Amino acid sequence: MSSKLIRILAIAPYPSMESLLVKLAEEYPNIDLTITVGDLKKGVEIAQKNFHSNYDVIISRGGTAKLVQQSVSLPVIEISTSAYDILRTLKLSDAGSGEVAVVGFSNITEELLSLKEVLPYKIDIFTISSTDEAALILQQLKNDGEHTILCDMITYTTARELGMNAFLITSGIESIRAAFNTAILYCSSYSNIRNENHFLRQLILGRDARTVVFTKDGKLFYSTLSEEDAAILNMLHERIDEVPASGRRRFLQRHNNLLYSIQAQRIISNELEYVAFYFTVSKPPLSGNKCGINYSNRKEVEKDYFSSIYIIMDSITQLENTIDQVNQNLFPVIILGEEGTGKQQIAKAIYLRSSINDHPFVQIDCTLLSEKIWDYLLNHHNSPLCDAGNTIFIRNINALSEQQQNQLLIAIADMEICKRNRVIFSCVSNSEGTPDPNAIAFVNRLHCFTITLPSLRDDISRLDSLAKLYLNRLNIDMAKQILSISSDAMQLLKNFSWPYNYVQLNRIMRNLVIMATGSYIRYADVQEALSKESKITTVSLHSKDSSKTLDISRPLSEINKEVVDMVLEAQNGNQSKAAQSLGISRTTLWRIIKCQ
Repeated sequence: MSSKLIRILAIAPYPSMESLLVKLAEEYPNIDLTITVGDLKKGVEIAQKNFHSNYDVIISRGGTAKLVQQSVSLPVIEISTSAYDILRTLKLSDAGSGEVAVVGFSNITEELLSLKEVLPYKIDIFTISSTDEAALILQQLKNDGEHTILCDMITYTTARELGMNAFLITSGIESIRAAFNTAILYCSSYSNIRNENHFLRQLILGRDARTVVFTKDGKLFYSTLSEEDAAILNMLHERIDEVPASGRRRFLQRHNNLLYSIQAQRIISNELEYVAFYFTVSKPPLSGNKCGINYSNRKEVEKDYFSSIYIIMDSITQLENTIDQVNQNLFPVIILGEEGTGKQQIAKAIYLRSSINDHPFVQIDCTLLSEKIWDYLLNHHNSPLCDAGNTIFIRNINALSEQQQNQLLIAIADMEICKRNRVIFSCVSNSEGTPDPNAIAFVNRLHCFTITLPSLRDDISRLDSLAKLYLNRLNIDMAKQILSISSDAMQLLKNFSWPYNYVQLNRIMRNLVIMATGSYIRYADVQEALSKESKITTVSLHSKDSSKTLDISRPLSEINKEVVDMVLEAQNGNQSKAAQSLGISRTTLWRIIKCQ
């Protein structure tokens, strides 16, 4: 074997595999390993993005490996899944308590078929060959009321999008070691060809223009792109059919505020056809983003939406029918709920399921708007309020002052913004479900459809299943193998008040998994975590002057007034935030302020 290091690109479809790859690489001094994390299409993007870096082989797993094989010309070694990997996941999923379906590519299902007869579980096995096939099978299982789904990454993602209970079967270190050994054996058989290819690539890299070559069917064959240029690949791929059979074609393409000057031609070599692109890039000055105003496309919204805690915990599925009804027209919507109930994700769900999801999603976060940005929003001709055809999500209108709320309402009505765009508002309500009084003005004036989100306390019976689903996800993210939460620890969680709902559950579960030392989360672990959480979330009634004390010998009305003044000072005079911190409505706050 050549003494030259073997350059391996490892694409881990889930984060916890990364730590196993790092640990195992220490056993192989002849390997130069680069580790990335990304599943499915993201894994393909990583492979294409790193294609130019002269790797010898790619290592990945399951459906991600299969998609990468179809997209680049480098050899791809697949990480297998062992019987122990499958048995461990069956244990975590409580397979003995109900029906279980395993949906995945053959690398998982073939192993399980040999185990099925000796396992004390009722298991249905479905082997797939494509993402579309997985979606069809999973949808049918959902319609049939299937209890639990075990799967690889490609079916795990699809199952979560469908709101199903899904458990990812992860690969152990022995499976990864076998893939390393196969990669070394593979590379040793063509070391001379690797050296020659490296030399020719260095010659081409000396040119000023970048070069990208695809096969006739669209597989990336060659690239001299740097990491910063890799975003152009999809744009070039879409141009393949526009390249003529003979001669060259020139393009000018704007992409991400850059100007690309492109030449393209078809090349025949050894009776195989390729499409080559050569281009230069100019970089005009870029303008910065407006603070508190963010533009996203559908892919960016999908990425955030499907990775959120609300999707993992299946907390949006019950609202799907409501969202579909709302999207039959583009009337304005206002979403109400306590802190942490998922108002932002519901807004994104409405956008993703709407007829205008190919237009931008514009989020305006009222908690971040400075006076300068507020003036830009209402008065500048480039304001998103002047656009048309977009979904505009105005988040946390309760954070605006009463004057700002009136200004915004007048601007939306006078400029007929709701006729030109889909407008969605969100407003924080208190524990009784009462929204900011001025939010009612938006509902009445703009005829908003109202969606009120339940708190976590409203359906605390679901906490057991929610915690197990999220525990599975945290095991994946943090390279843990926690099997469950003890019954007394779970009861302790159910008895907690959850003032910040799913955001708080996310934080507490992460802390529990980080601190866990065994296979189970115990009563003492939860007790300690909830004690710390109570200290974090308790509202401080001290002003910025820490020496100031509260005289409780006075009448209650005077004490209430001083407490309100202290909180207002701590919140820099923001009445909405002060009322929210005190757990009262702004109407009650105003009544206390004026009671002098």
